[in-house]
Amino acid sequence: MWIIENLGIIDYQKALNYQEKLVKLKQDGEKNNFFLLLEHFPVFTRGKSAKDHNILDKDIPVVSCGRGGDLTCHEPGQLVGYIILDLKKEKLTVKEFVNKIENLIINSLKEVGISAYKHPDFVGVWAKNKKIASIGIAIKKGITMHGFAINVNNNLEGLKKINPCGMDAEDFSSLKKLTEQNISIEIMRELITKEFKNMSC
Repeated sequence: MWIIENLGIIDYQKALNYQEKLVKLKQDGEKNNFFLLLEHFPVFTRGKSAKDHNILDKDIPVVSCGRGGDLTCHEPGQLVGYIILDLKKEKLTVKEFVNKIENLIINSLKEVGISAYKHPDFVGVWAKNKKIASIGIAIKKGITMHGFAINVNNNLEGLKKINPCGMDAEDFSSLKKLTEQNISIEIMRELITKEFKNMSC
């Protein structure tokens, strides 16, 4: 059974603490899985493979976290999804799990007329040669945490202070820029939730 929660706009550390609480519950035998949908106040985070030279503005505070990947920026207007489940019980490899997340995003974006796709060399989701969704996960004793971030209508300015995912900020875009329409977080959250439920049946 899945518990899906909309946390609204939430501080990064508060959301991280909540994830860790749910991971502990799963490790202790909780049968439910958790899917958290939210936005973050502006924050820069670094994954396990982050390189210091990818921080272009040395004055910005950067939060270290246990997920995979390099540097990223979260800000309002970006839909974030965190997934807490037991990979072994779901009979999934890490690669299969990441593939499912990419498919979730790609299928959801079809509903707003965006033909998104996977990149042959990088994890995440692209459209029109721009990266629009990043994926970074962590696994603690078989339980997943962290997840994905879709650039919906955020202004992308924060990305210019880092090399996001080790790439140039110009390689990134948002749904708003690609479609020239103001797609709301609420609509995208509904589409992701609907597709997630279809995939989880």
